[in-house]
Amino acid sequence: MAFHFSLRALLRLRESVEKAELQRLRIIAAQAIQLRIEIESLDGEIQERRRDLLEQAATGISGAELHLAALSEAAGQQRRAEMLTKLRELEQARKKQQIRYTEARQQREILSNLRERQLSVYLREQARREQQSVDELFLIRRGHKARN
Repeated sequence: MAFHFSLRALLRLRESVEKAELQRLRIIAAQAIQLRIEIESLDGEIQERRRDLLEQAATGISGAELHLAALSEAAGQQRRAEMLTKLRELEQARKKQQIRYTEARQQREILSNLRERQLSVYLREQARREQQSVDELFLIRRGHKARN
C-alpha cells in the first residue's frame, strides 16, 4: 500500500499561497530598488545642474536664466520629495508583505512537517510489516525443517 497524505491538496494550496506571497514580496522589493536608482539618478542630475549654474555664474548669467535655474531646482526637489514619499510607502508595503509571506511559509511548513511525520510513521510501519513477514517466513521454514 502506497503512502497517502490525506491533506495533500491543502499542502499544495499552502505551497501555492507561499509562492504567490513570495512573488509579491519580490515585486515590491524590485520596485523599491528601481525607485532608489531613480532617486540617485535624480540627485546626480540636480548636482549636475548646480555645477552648470555655478560655471555660468562665474562667466555671467542673466536674471531670467537664474530664475529658470531656480525653478528647475525647485521642480527637481519636489520630484525627489515625491519619490521619497513613494519609497516610504513601498517600504511599508514591503514590511507588510514580508509578514504575509512569513505567515504563509509557516502555515506551509506546519503541513510539510505533518506530512514528514506521517511519512516517517508509514515507513516505520512498512518496515515493521516487512520484518514481520521475514520473521514468519523464517519460522515457517524452520518449522518445516524440524518436521523432516
